[in-house]
Amino acid sequence: MITKVSKIFCIIDPTTPEQRALKRAAAIAAESGAALHVYVCVPGQGNLPAEDRDDARAAEIARHEAWLREMVRPLQEQGLSVAIEVECDDDWRGAIAPAAQRAKADLVIKASYRRTAIQRRLLKTSDWTLLRNVEAPVMFVKTDRVEPLRQVLAAVNLAAEKADHQALNDMVIEYANMIAKATGSELHAVNAYPGSLNFIHPPDLAKRVGTERSRAHVGDAAPEALISEVTEKLAQPLVVIGSLARKGLGGAVVGNTAERILDAVDTDVIVLIRPRD
Repeated sequence: MITKVSKIFCIIDPTTPEQRALKRAAAIAAESGAALHVYVCVPGQGNLPAEDRDDARAAEIARHEAWLREMVRPLQEQGLSVAIEVECDDDWRGAIAPAAQRAKADLVIKASYRRTAIQRRLLKTSDWTLLRNVEAPVMFVKTDRVEPLRQVLAAVNLAAEKADHQALNDMVIEYANMIAKATGSELHAVNAYPGSLNFIHPPDLAKRVGTERSRAHVGDAAPEALISEVTEKLAQPLVVIGSLARKGLGGAVVGNTAERILDAVDTDVIVLIRPRD
């Protein structure tokens, strides 16, 4: 059962002063009353001689702690509960998910940027690493939206036959409904299908998700193509999708549906991670 979000883990990008993830996290915290855990990981100074490494790490942590304290002060003055954490690790991508687990976060928020298929194939991006190692839902912030959320788009696959995929549909539908009710947003649903023989009836989709027939979108297309098309017609909806945990050899495969959707849309996306049965 999905419960209320009580702690948000917000990932800070130390390479830029523009922190869209923090803006979104603060807005959600202000609406929900959730506590914020603001996190940044900086390189571990592994390129320095061993005798200099500890002092350099301590200096980097102190410098970034001061930077974070200044960054979150306005949020604390607004009455938000904010904790900060600075970690020093040469494998900063791999450090993020364990930090979120330690913080016992109910929601992880991270800025995400469009990447090409080649970049996804050649690079283990921070998005890639996070999706394969974190357990909490992850919101990837793609926009600088300041207006209130108006629409939530649940992406499902009603034709799925395997039990773990059906359970993933249930997670997406429940979470999307929770967000829509909490924010007073319209609930939309989208289901792509391969070939006319696999046609999904819009009324069936609307009934399954719990929304109006006019808000059920289907199409014979790849999921990322149809979701991108639907989001362009709507008003920057929050897209809710699911992803089965990909461990071992399966986790080494770059380019799963969640990542392709991230690169196809220009709106915020929440990915729900479910362990495989």
